[in-house]
Amino acid sequence: MLMTTTARPGRLTPEHLWLADDEDKLVVSVLAPEVAGAARHDTTGPVTIVTPCPVRRAGGLHPTRPAPVGLHTPRTGAARLAWAGTTGSAAAAAGGAWAAGPWAGTALIVAGAAVTAWQALRRYTRTAHRWAEGHQVLTRHEDRDVINRAAQNVRAIAASWPRLRTHVALDDPSPALVDQLWELTLRVSERATARQRGQDLRAAAVDVPTGSRVALELTDQMTQVDRAVARLDRAIDQRQADLWRLADHVHAFVTEQEMLARAHATTRSADQHRNVPSAEPGETATGELTDHTAAVLAAYRELTQRPALDGSSRP
Repeated sequence: MLMTTTARPGRLTPEHLWLADDEDKLVVSVLAPEVAGAARHDTTGPVTIVTPCPVRRAGGLHPTRPAPVGLHTPRTGAARLAWAGTTGSAAAAAGGAWAAGPWAGTALIVAGAAVTAWQALRRYTRTAHRWAEGHQVLTRHEDRDVINRAAQNVRAIAASWPRLRTHVALDDPSPALVDQLWELTLRVSERATARQRGQDLRAAAVDVPTGSRVALELTDQMTQVDRAVARLDRAIDQRQADLWRLADHVHAFVTEQEMLARAHATTRSADQHRNVPSAEPGETATGELTDHTAAVLAAYRELTQRPALDGSSRP
């Protein structure tokens, strides 16, 4: 299946990402996508998972498939803004007509409507531009699985990070995490486009005489596309591994912290029964947490300092 991509986002830096999957496609976007039906929204850290609820399709008796996720520009409230502005202008016009005559009221309502329309158009234009640059549509199951797994790791890290704040000199990793997830989405998008390009070239070469100039040109292009796909494969695998490693170290830290807390609570309870003073956690316990903290920081640096793959998968 072919994956549809939007215009290249360039240097877009998202603050939050929405992931919406309707079984036909996964939409990853910097704006909340619209769903043609009810949907559940689950936000953890900088990522919101949008799960469309089942709907009844035409001719069906029961809800069977998720409501489709829309690919159009999400509503911006421009219509509500226009209606509110027109209503306000009409109210002002009524006052103006009472105070200064009907011509003043007419001028007020025209001016108010013009300003409202301009503001609504500006809002819609900004939203449409951000949507065009800030969404990707993945249809291959393999590609969707890559992003879903990466999003799970990002959400797990963000959810557990407050437990590390007293040990790690980094307040909130969400901006870096969401940037890495978006970068991974772009690389997956480019790889799918390159793969489709390779399939098209191979299909075009079927009936071309072997050894002809056209055949040689097609072979050269296929070789370049294959190299681009291999380069993207390596970049995607590395980013997946970096996110998984960071999530694993964060989980290990939290698990160790909980285990030490339970052990200390058990020891304190036993000491209270024996009427003896409770000892503070020893250096060994503190050292184990320090080791996990160092591993978390190393994994975070490795993830965020890795150079981005130069954007295009074109040869």
